[in-house]
Amino acid sequence: MNLISNLLGMLAFHTPTLRNQAERRALGTGVISFCVGYLAYALVRNSVYTGELMSPQSGLLTSFYSLNLIQVLLFLFLIYVPAVIIISNAISGDGLGLSFSRKEYRAHLSALLPLWGMLYLITAPLQWLMPSPQSIEPHEMVVVEFSIGLFIRLALILIYTLWAIKQLNYLSMVQALGVFALSWFTLPVYYILTSFLFAMPFFFLILLFYFGFQWIRGHFYVQSNNRLYQQHLSALTANPQDADAHYQLGLIHLERRNLDAARKYFESAIRIDSNDPEYQYSLGRVYELKEEWPSALERFEETYRLDPEFRQGDIFREVGKGYLHTGSIEKGIEFLQFFLSNRGSDPEGRYWLAMAMKEKGDIEQMRIHLNMIIDQARSNPRFFRKENREWIYRARGMLRDSQYNVRH
Repeated sequence: MNLISNLLGMLAFHTPTLRNQAERRALGTGVISFCVGYLAYALVRNSVYTGELMSPQSGLLTSFYSLNLIQVLLFLFLIYVPAVIIISNAISGDGLGLSFSRKEYRAHLSALLPLWGMLYLITAPLQWLMPSPQSIEPHEMVVVEFSIGLFIRLALILIYTLWAIKQLNYLSMVQALGVFALSWFTLPVYYILTSFLFAMPFFFLILLFYFGFQWIRGHFYVQSNNRLYQQHLSALTANPQDADAHYQLGLIHLERRNLDAARKYFESAIRIDSNDPEYQYSLGRVYELKEEWPSALERFEETYRLDPEFRQGDIFREVGKGYLHTGSIEKGIEFLQFFLSNRGSDPEGRYWLAMAMKEKGDIEQMRIHLNMIIDQARSNPRFFRKENREWIYRARGMLRDSQYNVRH
């Protein structure tokens, strides 16, 4: 159900849904979703232009190869998605240059594959209802068509891919256009794959090996996570007053983005032991993710009361952020300034201070803090820029908006 709701949200251009799907890093689900959509479109296309879904005369295996599913997956996994990430990093100046992390790679595939699969699935009926009036068949099983369904599919893929690149990589629209345009230089590789893989099925082993490795790795991770969940559940069954068991179960649900379940377990832990700052803070994080800021602020304040140095002073930033989102601008500024007096290189804290200055009407101070974020991003190591790309992107966006407003 999470996948379906995420797909519907992505089709509605809902950015938090896209990023939530990316954070899940559900690679297997993404591959299955893409395969279903792609095969539906390809089989409809074959039926329209050749009169049959698969050609028994050519052999089912040969007909399956001709659908190019394996070639497309190889191209997306090994060429296109890595190229998009690398170009995005290079254009933004905030990433890792010509390299990328496993987290970035899995996040992009987990978001883009089901999105593309859904677009193929949506346009499959259009291909059936609005086929091309003419088709060119250079040889058997190869069809070149010009149809309304084809152009709608290409238009949708272009629009949604451009939007996804922009949001996943925290780029401006101009930067996203640049990334998308440059990514088209990988298309000759796709031509090579579709030309040679048909005669060299050995290359299929690359994809099978990758999937096998990812499946084994994911299987062991899920099994480990489930064992941990069962252990804490057993501890809770044996002793319902075990606050730490409630808390650990809440963390597992929070990691899975099951926010309501996480909230329930954190609240149970607090009822048993209300003096643990970790319990209070974690519940505050749940409320923050649900955008219930008054409740989040209440929990962050309680965390601060229990331990003013919680997480090396991060709690000052959280309380300041809570005040800012509940309308207490001056209190928010006070906490954020104190936090930055000790952690001046933290871009998130400085971003929220810039936001507080904007709310206060002090645009000059807002710009000063935003420019500090960008200057620090340029001078800090690459791993720092990548880890904090979201706040650097937000700072640049706010700065551009302020400059636009001045000119107009």
